Amino acid sequence: MRRFWTTLGRRPLAGVSLATLVVLYLGMAFCEFLAPYDPAKLFPNASDHPPNLSWYSRELGFGPQVQTMEMLDPVSRQYARLAGSFAPVHFFVRGDPVRLWGVIPLSVHFFGTVPGTNGVGDPVFVFGTDNLGRDLLSRILYGARISLTIGFFGVAISLFLALVLGGLAGYFGGFWDWLIMRLCEFLILIPGLYLLLFLRSILSDRMDSGQSYALITVILSFVSWPGTARMIRGMVHSIKRQDFVAHARLESMPSLVILFRHIVPQMSSILILSVTLGIPGFILGETALSYLGLGITDPAFSWGSLISRDATSLDNLLHFPWLFTPGVFLIVVALSFNFLGELLRDLDDPNWKQGAR
Repeated sequence: MRRFWTTLGRRPLAGVSLATLVVLYLGMAFCEFLAPYDPAKLFPNASDHPPNLSWYSRELGFGPQVQTMEMLDPVSRQYARLAGSFAPVHFFVRGDPVRLWGVIPLSVHFFGTVPGTNGVGDPVFVFGTDNLGRDLLSRILYGARISLTIGFFGVAISLFLALVLGGLAGYFGGFWDWLIMRLCEFLILIPGLYLLLFLRSILSDRMDSGQSYALITVILSFVSWPGTARMIRGMVHSIKRQDFVAHARLESMPSLVILFRHIVPQMSSILILSVTLGIPGFILGETALSYLGLGITDPAFSWGSLISRDATSLDNLLHFPWLFTPGVFLIVVALSFNFLGELLRDLDDPNWKQGAR
């Protein structure tokens, strides 16, 4: 751990990536508290409302505050800022009642505005709203629970299949090696996107959000394991010829024990890289399916489905650029995993020297 923190200090990109991922996953875990509103709450007079959070005004000075905006044209969604109309943003304020993790009743949110005499506070739209007037920040925080977890579950299934099948093929060889490699080559020859679309389209679309989540995870895992299995097979085939494996065989250790106790740890650096690259790959795969209308279904939503519903055309993005905010989050997560994975890979590589970079 001392070496990890020392190296992390020398790689600012990896440090920023780690901090970014920690913040995003904490935001996902406590989205009911951090989100200012329920993700399904509608603001009838705030369709495609631009972000209204500011940090300075002559009336209130420095500090988080929102400026009131009035819709000028309900067709083109044009808004005008009302001069001198600001409301301070407070922390730990009462808002819409929710249940933390679906269990704990909660009526206090991380930030918001204090209700006025009419009992309603000025809305805080950090990232604006969508075309139905729903707060985009709240929907991003809630949607992260699908987008950020599907990668871990998908990589776990995919890596398990790759380790078992690729490891068995490389260790035993013979008929099993031929059979597993021919299966991998067959699946690799089919373009991944087409295979995803084919598998998703032939399955029932009459599923709830939980079933869709599980099905997409399994489909993405099924598509992604062959490439990793081929790589693991080649490494196992090379490592099994080492002396320590021969000694383990002489001690009459079971083959599976030798494989997972002595051979797999020798591949830890490449496995770390596969995991850290695989997680954003699964997230982007789910995004692609959701964007094409074959992913997460209503009433659930993910970052991909938010892009599909809101960023429908280039003209729409030019007029309402904040609608692409979920896409920015996707790019940040993918880059963060890549930078962090490179650091972990180098730390586990015995040929890498600490002062090399």
